[in-house]
Amino acid sequence: MYPNYPYQPFYPYYYDYRQGLFSKILACYHQKRWIRLSFRDGTTVEGFIKTYDPLKGVLIYFPLQRYTISCDGVKVDSLQKAQNCIGKRSTLTLPNNISLSFSIEGVDQNQNIGGWVNINELMAVSGQVMDANCI
Repeated sequence: MYPNYPYQPFYPYYYDYRQGLFSKILACYHQKRWIRLSFRDGTTVEGFIKTYDPLKGVLIYFPLQRYTISCDGVKVDSLQKAQNCIGKRSTLTLPNNISLSFSIEGVDQNQNIGGWVNINELMAVSGQVMDANCI
């Protein structure tokens, strides 16, 4: 509707765009590659999609120190804090202040924290995403 307006509403006429974004997300998952989302405000976010489940969402791993994750009101900034939050509902805050619900699943050997993000929650911010690329 307004191509330069970064906060577009989430309405059915964005279906084709959301479907394309979802296809790119799944392509990176199938290729077992990291994904980079580029937002309209210039922010980029990177993660590794380990698993996709239509009911649970995506199990995605993020670098622990790059994004803000909070659990029980405490910032998760160490492996120990991440381990204490496994299975708990947390909040993942991106550098552009977009917050997503995040259920922590675990931490890998590279200090990436993994958790489940609901695919509908990801698609709700799709109007702010300009592009998605496998890296």
